[in-house]
Amino acid sequence: MRKKIIFVFIGLLIFTNEIVFSEEEIIIPKNVIAIEMGYTISSLIVWGITENPFFVTAIQYERQISESVSLGGRFDYRIMSFPDFDSRTDLSSFSFEAHIRYYPERNVFFVDGMLGYAGFIYYSSFANSETVNSISHYFKFGGKLGWRIDFGKPGGFILEPSIGYYGAIGSTNIDFSNRWLNLLYEHFIIKGFFVGGPQFSLCLGYRF
Repeated sequence: MRKKIIFVFIGLLIFTNEIVFSEEEIIIPKNVIAIEMGYTISSLIVWGITENPFFVTAIQYERQISESVSLGGRFDYRIMSFPDFDSRTDLSSFSFEAHIRYYPERNVFFVDGMLGYAGFIYYSSFANSETVNSISHYFKFGGKLGWRIDFGKPGGFILEPSIGYYGAIGSTNIDFSNRWLNLLYEHFIIKGFFVGGPQFSLCLGYRF
């Protein structure tokens, strides 16, 4: 009788452990919230050195829909200001992006595709002259290659460096009298930094 009780007890332990382990295997983190740290820290450093307001930040959300594919969204905001004694010029942009990612290496390396909308705002005010305040609209697209470094398995803090390029379709509402100044703003300042251009990202996030 005593041996039967011992065997039943051992069987219950094995059965319980199998249930716990199977539940732990099923629970896989599917959500990631991350903040752009690379641009934000570097912009604050430039702000401190030049004493001109310069700030870039972004926040993104990602939802895993399978082992190798995820969908996500990202909001990006950038502003650069040039105040003077009798004038002020502000350049800023905001964008909403939809992302799809493919992970060939089980949530480590990824290929990221993006489609989105961006608005570029130009504000200029001079003493004894007309104030210019305009917004230009852009359709943006592009891709990135990245690497997710997971510090906690499963879930926890992650670090995500990535590199890529974004293109932009649209034109600015600003019309300078100088043709070269128009080209500088359109292709290098707006499409090269505020809306598109090379993308170097370093995100810090939490996976849960």
